[in-house]
Amino acid sequence: MTPHPVPLRLPHKIPTRQHCYKVMKLMNHHEIISAATSLKTTPLLPRMTQQQHQDHPQDEKAFIFLPGAVDSVRDGTDVELEFRQSSDFYYLTGVDEPGFCVMIDLQTELVYLIPPTVPESETVWKGTPETPSELLQKYDIDCIILDETELSDILLQHGYHKVYVMDTFFSHHPHNEENILRRMMEQRLPPFDNTNKKLQFDTYTLRLAMNEARLTKFPYEINMIRQATLVSSHAHMALWQHRHQCTTEAHLAAYFRWMCSCSGLDRQAYIPIVASGPRAAILHYTRNNKPLSIHPHQPSSEDKHSLILVDAGAEYRCYGSDITRTFPVTGKFSPEAKTIYNIVLAMQEAVLAKLSPGVYWTDMEDLAIQILCNELVRIGILVGDPEELIHLGIPYAFYFHSLGHSVGLDVHDVGGRKAHPSDNGDHKLEYSPFMVDRPLEPNMVITVEPGLYFNDTYLRIWSQYPGFGKYFDTDQLQRYRPVGGVRIEDSVLITSNGCENLTIAPKRPEEIEAIMASTSLLSASTLSKFSDVGNNNNPWTITTIMPFPYPIVSPCHSYFGENNHSSPSPSEVSPSSSSTTTITTMDTTGVLPTPSASPLHGSYCFSEE
Repeated sequence: MTPHPVPLRLPHKIPTRQHCYKVMKLMNHHEIISAATSLKTTPLLPRMTQQQHQDHPQDEKAFIFLPGAVDSVRDGTDVELEFRQSSDFYYLTGVDEPGFCVMIDLQTELVYLIPPTVPESETVWKGTPETPSELLQKYDIDCIILDETELSDILLQHGYHKVYVMDTFFSHHPHNEENILRRMMEQRLPPFDNTNKKLQFDTYTLRLAMNEARLTKFPYEINMIRQATLVSSHAHMALWQHRHQCTTEAHLAAYFRWMCSCSGLDRQAYIPIVASGPRAAILHYTRNNKPLSIHPHQPSSEDKHSLILVDAGAEYRCYGSDITRTFPVTGKFSPEAKTIYNIVLAMQEAVLAKLSPGVYWTDMEDLAIQILCNELVRIGILVGDPEELIHLGIPYAFYFHSLGHSVGLDVHDVGGRKAHPSDNGDHKLEYSPFMVDRPLEPNMVITVEPGLYFNDTYLRIWSQYPGFGKYFDTDQLQRYRPVGGVRIEDSVLITSNGCENLTIAPKRPEEIEAIMASTSLLSASTLSKFSDVGNNNNPWTITTIMPFPYPIVSPCHSYFGENNHSSPSPSEVSPSSSSTTTITTMDTTGVLPTPSASPLHGSYCFSEE
């Protein structure tokens, strides 16, 4: 297939030094310092005032210390669970292996990587670990620290006063199982013995700086998310064409995973949600264990309205995607289902049309609710004045989640939320809703995911609340209730003057029905009648649509060359500058693949622009 060109910068080393610089700079920002000092500290640690922060110069003898994730096993057994790196650790190092730690000197800006100690007997099971020289060539770091003795010598030699750690450092967090610094403290090794001045621990500043740093993305990060979203978009389209061969939600979930894996993305950003019929009104339905339709060839009166909501996205190099599409079980939207679907589509399109830097997210949420309320009144489900209904919160009976969130190394990525101490008295932080008091900024990647749900439990609570029953037309409610639920979700990049929708899976009912009805290739001309001619953001106008055979992602070979210090300095870091490579795909022919007909007949080709 030939999707629209995707700029993808593929470095020899993942450029994580720019991430380290960004975090270090933010740790000295007055807003981060003020927020950190206002938080409640644990009994283990002395409270640091803002004046104490200011008394320490920017070049104070301090360092960042962060452990990565470790291997884990199923309870009571030695059966290993799938490893996934800590997102914060990957952000600073690019290391996707278990047991590592990182130390960053805030004065010299040197990055020290601390690999796990692997006994020789373990190499039979795990293989031989990479040598220090191999690690230096592979990652954007400066030095390797091999053991406690070497780390102890470095700490004593530099005379550090303070260490910045995460708020989970003193908890029983899994990441602390191989925490070399914790181990040194417990063994009372220098500088943690009684003869030396103890280090002062700051458990909040690093967390706040990290969250803020990850909120806006560098070009490399955007390209990883773009690639994950591209592959996931095509996997969604595959489900529509493949629907007639599937009989259960589990079958569709497995097929989505398989199509992503065939393109080189073998890890999902989250557990796929494949919810059919009334289960589409359950927000985080992940059981995926029900049949799609009792009578697929002779649907009942309710089956003809039934929809399948699929919320799924793959992960590429730890960067995720988040896409939701809703399509009819029978291949055709019933009039009632199309009405509900178009309401959600109108909510999303209205928000997408207004996204740009400076826009407040709360205003977008208000806009979505206004459209939802007006449309529910128009079709007769709600009765009354829209302003009164919104004031009472009645529309939330049908739409009970936020409009979106940040996307990055976590599908619900950090940043854009104010931190406050948890109510249970521990040192962990809790956070406010997303972007409640700040505008959107360029290089944020967010989702826009309005929905409309007929959740029987929730509707019963609202409609039976004293005085609220008069606002619901029960006859109309019963007419539309079999639709279940609709959500439409895209991953969107905020640009300097607007936004770019990274999700290319179609979402108009006519487009979805056309793909579901097709048993072979779809061309641009087939779908052009459903598209806005001349809309450069619409992939259908410039793309030959051929969902499968599927392309695979080629492994990366070079970004910045062989120079170990090839990442830019803080002054050189620019989110808008990047050398790029264009991804295109080989035109191939074939039918929708099945497990006996592999989709790997096409491949990505990389050509320098």
